[in-house]
Amino acid sequence: MADSCVTFDAMVNGLPVHAIYPEEALQQVLLPLLRQLTALWKKKGSRLVVFLAAPPGAGKSTLAAFLEDLSGKTPGVHPLQAVGLDGFHYPNAWLDTHTTRRDGKEVLLRTIKGAAETFDVDALQRKLAALRAGNVRFPIYDRRLHDVVPEALPVTGDIVLLEGNWLLLADPRWGVIAPFADFSVLILCEEALVRERLIGRKVQGGLTREQAEAFYQDSDAKNVHRVLTQSREADLTLVLSGDGSLTPVPEKKEGRRPQDPAPSAAVQQSAPNRGRKAADRRDHLPDGSAIV
Repeated sequence: MADSCVTFDAMVNGLPVHAIYPEEALQQVLLPLLRQLTALWKKKGSRLVVFLAAPPGAGKSTLAAFLEDLSGKTPGVHPLQAVGLDGFHYPNAWLDTHTTRRDGKEVLLRTIKGAAETFDVDALQRKLAALRAGNVRFPIYDRRLHDVVPEALPVTGDIVLLEGNWLLLADPRWGVIAPFADFSVLILCEEALVRERLIGRKVQGGLTREQAEAFYQDSDAKNVHRVLTQSREADLTLVLSGDGSLTPVPEKKEGRRPQDPAPSAAVQQSAPNRGRKAADRRDHLPDGSAIV
């Protein structure tokens, strides 16, 4: 852990969190990001929408809440509002009656809740379109009910930071939301890092280590790998280290993305999926428009 760090205590998604961010990450990454978003908002002259994507266990919800808190008390930075993707899960009643194919088998969507197929992308697209015109209300995911609550969260911020696993997924179904992002951030990491975090959460929740490892292998591992290997290129890509450090990936040169610092195999494999320019990704949108 870095000698100097900043702590953040808050309720995130209904759960208490205690996060620690190295001072270096704060000064060299997070504050410059907030200043950049403020400048983009001023230049645009209207609401700015930012996508923050990361694999499960990478701390994206906590980071989004921290950025919201930090933006509200930093001079020269315009406050942002952090909102989550989880409210756009299909309701349990829908998941209980619909299936998809996975590993060659027909599976009930409820059994893979959290996977990209269990989200209502059409509803998300409609809300993002409405957000361009004015204030809206987003659904939330209630972890006590383990279900969605419609129209629960007023979204009124001038800068809206939407965080979720699948926001940059290189998949035609998710491509329809790409034009609504004015700026995007992707967090990459070693799969082993989030594996330990996610298993640790289950152990804290009462599972044995063996049970937690089995759950990870059956559920979380597939989602982690998919985010790391099938996400589109972002405007800003950060590599998360075990000590909480966030290292920006240098901009690619001549159309090729450089290697990440200490990349895992998953990070290396993901480069072809994210290394294409917007002009080469028109096939991801049904109207043929480029993703920018």
